[in-house]
Parts: sequence; structure tokens; C-alpha cells
Amino acid sequence: MTLVIFELEAKEGRIDDLKAMLREALPDTRAYPGCYDLSVFADPDGKTLLLVEAWDSQEAYERYFAWRANPGPGFASLEDLGPLVEGEPAPRFLEPAGL
Repeated sequence: MTLVIFELEAKEGRIDDLKAMLREALPDTRAYPGCYDLSVFADPDGKTLLLVEAWDSQEAYERYFAWRANPGPGFASLEDLGPLVEGEPAPRFLEPAGL
């Protein structure tokens, strides 16, 4: 299993728009093959969301990420994040430490 951490910092005044976009998009993410779990946490700063995801593997997540880049009509894409977030979001991958 691979843990994926994905941090999104909303642009000024766009946190509600970001949350609305995620409410629409995350059911598809949770249903994507290889996704075990996905939880969203809010930072007390009021503008940062942290997505914590459990996937079969990094490769499974990367297949999902490639799909999300161009998912087709009716699905939210990575491009839709651009006007809502600061910077270029990048996932962090963590593997079990075996401890």
C-alpha cells in the first residue's frame, strides 16, 4: 500500500470554490481502481486542504493522476484546479516503514 499526501492551498477568497470542486470530484477518485481510502483535512489557516489517500501502489495512483489530467466530459480535471489553488500541487508518496 502507498500513502499519498496531496496539499492544496486555495487562492485568496477561493476556499469555498475549492471545497465545492472537491465535493464533485472526490467520489470519482474514491471509486477509481486501486484507491482504498481518501480523507480531506483542513488546516487551521482556513486556506489549506490536505488530501490523505491510500492506494494499492504509487503506480495505481499515477494511473489515476493521468486519467484526472484528461478525464473526459462530465468529470473534473486537474486543469480545473488552476484558478483555485496557489502553485503547482504535487503529491508526496510514502511507503510502509515495516516497523
